[in-house]
Amino acid sequence: MERIFRPGAIGALMDEYERVALELKNLLSTISQEEFTKVFDPLTRDENCRSIQSIMKHVVGAGYRYADQICDFLKRPVVNHNYHIYNVVHAIDELENFIFFTAEIVKENIKMTREEISATKTETRWGLYNIEMMFEHAIVHILRHRRQIEKFMASQK
Repeated sequence: MERIFRPGAIGALMDEYERVALELKNLLSTISQEEFTKVFDPLTRDENCRSIQSIMKHVVGAGYRYADQICDFLKRPVVNHNYHIYNVVHAIDELENFIFFTAEIVKENIKMTREEISATKTETRWGLYNIEMMFEHAIVHILRHRRQIEKFMASQK
């Protein structure tokens, strides 16, 4: 399969966002429903990190919040997102959904200039960010939780 590369800085970041989401999707596709709902870390204070299911609820919710923030940066209306994560299939579907949603938001802006990117800098719930920084944050967020799930799975062996 031929790989398509989007042009521009935002295009490159969207490509990488899709790549890390695919890595997570591939990992999730190896997990049983029992493993998905199993409490791996009953002692954590972070409710989002007890099970793979709780991690994926967190990842999907965050993915939509990042997309909403990107809407704000681009002066687009924010959308209400309804989703449920009952099983691995739902988690994979919603992962794909928020990535697709994000790609649609930025498809007309993938060739933003450095100046245009800088002009999106605004105060967010994560601090002072611009669209590029938000993408970087979103990419690393998936990477960190993918690693966490890998550690959970490795602890079973």
